[in-house]
Amino acid sequence: MNLAGMFDRTIKPYLLILAMVFAASFLAGTFVPSPIRRQMTEMFQAMAGDYRELSGGMLFFNILTQNVMATLFVVISGGIAGIIPTFAVGSNGFALGVIYRQASEVSGYSKAALTVLPYGVFEIPALLVAASYGLWLGVMVVRRMRGKESPPLKNHMEHAFRRYFAVVFPLLVVAAAIETALILGLP
Repeated sequence: MNLAGMFDRTIKPYLLILAMVFAASFLAGTFVPSPIRRQMTEMFQAMAGDYRELSGGMLFFNILTQNVMATLFVVISGGIAGIIPTFAVGSNGFALGVIYRQASEVSGYSKAALTVLPYGVFEIPALLVAASYGLWLGVMVVRRMRGKESPPLKNHMEHAFRRYFAVVFPLLVVAAAIETALILGLP
């Protein structure tokens, strides 16, 4: 699969907008006061701790299922004028910014970058693509309500889900494998 074929023209403007939302919210997350950062990091570690009790296969399956359900919800909920996909991208960017900043204060910037890198390489692009299709569907719903869009929404939904399973799902499988390895490797 080539990178250019990964993102079709349909979602390119939405992908760019959501990437900017993600970057801005990530940056905002790095400016959160220290007590709030520590509290959010502790919550994240507690969630990861719950996963440590699972065996490798179950851990992988749970992570993958959670991520697939979340991204499918983001695509489907896009029909509500794209609000939820935009919020999902913003909140994920903010949380990752908080975790990155907290990790950088504990172990330095390069180790912190290694901590968030697996999310940035596979999971975040999967979220951005899913949210872009959700936002695109939201725009199509609004256009249809205004009488400006003629193809049935069913066609748009089918296109979004074909692309979801061709692009987003494989990224989530790789992300779940990496996250499983990281959780199992934690002391």
